[in-house]
Amino acid sequence: MSGKENGQESRQKILGAALDVFYEAGFDGARMDRIAKRAGVNQALIYYYFQSKEGLFAELIHINIDEMIAEKKKAIGEKDFYDLNIYDADVIKKVVDQVMGALKKRGKIFSIVLGEIFRNSSRQTDPKIFEAFLPSIQQLRQWMSSLGICQKDIDREIITAVFFGSLPMIAYTTLGEKLADHYDLDRESLHKIFTERLYRFSEDLVGFLKRQGRVEIST
Repeated sequence: MSGKENGQESRQKILGAALDVFYEAGFDGARMDRIAKRAGVNQALIYYYFQSKEGLFAELIHINIDEMIAEKKKAIGEKDFYDLNIYDADVIKKVVDQVMGALKKRGKIFSIVLGEIFRNSSRQTDPKIFEAFLPSIQQLRQWMSSLGICQKDIDREIITAVFFGSLPMIAYTTLGEKLADHYDLDRESLHKIFTERLYRFSEDLVGFLKRQGRVEIST
């Protein structure tokens, strides 16, 4: 195995260990020596690759977010993600299902980020947390502006998308099954109800964009 392959393997071990330790202890409680022990590496190697605990945390978030975005784009294949013409009801459902699956696979990282946001609510939260948490918001804002949608409507739809779409999805995929079990709810029914409402919400959002955007929509 080459030095490059060894280095990549070490990085992956560190990131995997960091995910577990941050999940168990939170950012403040996570110790670099504990991460090193879990990864089976020298602590100095973590600083060599990531410089600091903050750098390690940021890398962990960005890798998971980038992978999730890539998975989301798989739902539409080679098509332009921002082409409104491709979004009929079936495609919307496929995108929602892909996003839900990607979120569920990364439940630990979103639990960590949610915990940091709520834990630090009494003080100013690092803006990088929000950038990593909802990375597509600025892109969505810029795209809606390019469609000719006025700022007031953009702000309204961004708020709606975040608080009635993104946050509920993250909360459901990280807590839904636990809450269902605690309150003796049927998991299958819970999933069906939640996804059906999410489909309708997403269809309404796409419908708004098609009506308001200054673009030609094929019929």
